[in-house]
Amino acid sequence: MNILGIESSSKQCSVAISVGKDIYESSSAINNDSATSLPVMIEKMMNKLSLTFKELDGIAVSMGPGSFTGLRIGLSYAKGLALTLNIPIIPISTFDLVLLPRVKDLTEDLVTVIIHSHGSTVYQSRYILKNDSYISEEDPTSISIKDLSSKNNGMIMYYGPEHLIDSINTLSSNVNLVAPAVKDILEIGMKNFDLLKTKSINNLVPNYIGSFNTGK
Repeated sequence: MNILGIESSSKQCSVAISVGKDIYESSSAINNDSATSLPVMIEKMMNKLSLTFKELDGIAVSMGPGSFTGLRIGLSYAKGLALTLNIPIIPISTFDLVLLPRVKDLTEDLVTVIIHSHGSTVYQSRYILKNDSYISEEDPTSISIKDLSSKNNGMIMYYGPEHLIDSINTLSSNVNLVAPAVKDILEIGMKNFDLLKTKSINNLVPNYIGSFNTGK
């Protein structure tokens, strides 16, 4: 199965292609340059692998939360390509992208994923361990760091700038710095292809979660 992966939730856009069991990756050397770098990276990689777009079976793409512009560009590109090729999109939550690749090493009853939004505002999603699976405790929220509770966060997985780490460290004794990886988008997408794939893409929109005025 040949799947194209697009990770544009962060400042640095990354792409990957799975060819059989092999995964090939490429990342933009310039931050906040998704509109220019995304199509160029994909075309170069396709040429390098001697693949045509018609040989793609699907597109796994990050849905957010994350960079407002990056997510919009990544999903728009994926939609256009999916419509042209009549192939499905596999939408991947950034929270799942952070959590799922690390689940096999976890034993905590509660895991809180915190993703930086802007300024002192973050996105938060809490997961509880139930029947050997991590289940979302409640809908994700957009919240100011100063309003985050320091009570019962369990392990924290934090994705964001290091200058905020001191504030994050006050929330738990077990804080892990993490980052989404495009290869994980492909692995999640391939593993859950039949469950997540969709050709009903008109209603697919980036998951921005909250107002961008939150915390200001």
